[in-house]
Amino acid sequence: MLILSILTSFITAVFLSRFLLSLLVESRWLDRKKGWFGVKKKHIVDIQDTDENTEPYTPFQKWDFTSKRKIFFIFSSAVTVAGIIILLVFKLNLGIDFASGARIEVQSDHKLTTEQVEKDFASLGMEPDTVVLSGEKSNIGVARFVGVPDKETIAKVKDYFKDKYGAEPNVSTVSPTVGKELARNALYAVAIASIGIIIYVSIRFEYKMAIAAIVSLLYDAFFIVTFFSISRLEVDVTFIAAVLTIVGYSINDTIVTFDRVREHMKKRKPKTFADLSHIVNLSLQQTFTRSVNTVLTVVIVVITLLIFGASSITNFSIALLVGLLTGVYSSLYIAAQIWLVWKGKELKKGTEQ
Repeated sequence: MLILSILTSFITAVFLSRFLLSLLVESRWLDRKKGWFGVKKKHIVDIQDTDENTEPYTPFQKWDFTSKRKIFFIFSSAVTVAGIIILLVFKLNLGIDFASGARIEVQSDHKLTTEQVEKDFASLGMEPDTVVLSGEKSNIGVARFVGVPDKETIAKVKDYFKDKYGAEPNVSTVSPTVGKELARNALYAVAIASIGIIIYVSIRFEYKMAIAAIVSLLYDAFFIVTFFSISRLEVDVTFIAAVLTIVGYSINDTIVTFDRVREHMKKRKPKTFADLSHIVNLSLQQTFTRSVNTVLTVVIVVITLLIFGASSITNFSIALLVGLLTGVYSSLYIAAQIWLVWKGKELKKGTEQ
């Protein structure tokens, strides 16, 4: 579904929206309402009075994104170190998808309590590791067990809760072998995605941009993992799906910035680090509005999922929300800034020679 939506949005954004906009422009219907195109009167400049070196207007042209890069490097490094310590201390609250065990979902037509569910399982000689209540009326109890119960125990559980609450519980089990395989495949997925991005960006742009983009992506993924560690949210397969989704979203935001950098690099060949810094800063200024508008649009959808979505995708939505916010930060203050420093050192060496 993600692939289909990406292809569809690409076709509509590149072809359909341009075609509709061109119809409006050619109709001359909006000639007297240039503000509808997002252009204010004070920013309208006669093309005859400009030259190719004139800087295009951007609402964030007074913002300097590159001058404080060392502060953000220190901040990002501090967050990474703190995240490593948090992971070592709290570890991850692994779901049965990775830790192996059983997950039993008990449904009732009235409100349940944690003590009541634990007492029910105790009568069956079972002690759940955790019990979490969900549903609008707290009528769903989800119990997690370490270790996989045998078939006879599962049959007793189903009969007991069906007789008591009128609904047979949902039982999910994952063996240790399957849990390890899922964890291994998750790491493979992130690694393969990263390698694919490096190859593509290296061919399309340059390898320095590819490495800088991957560093920012790893920061995004690590930040989400750290957030789930400290918040004790359960890490399951949907969490991996959320991380990979953020990887795709964040690299898209970073590529837009790098593409603008490349455009400016073609127009003016930087000779000093100051020239290069100006190009990166100008590119960030021009793409910042696009980044904010895009992330806010997606955030609205994610918040809607959190409010109205099923409880089974709550953690997925939370991971998306955290990743979206940190993705904007990493595109502005990690990927672009790393490339600036790296490319600047290469420029200095070339100047010295």
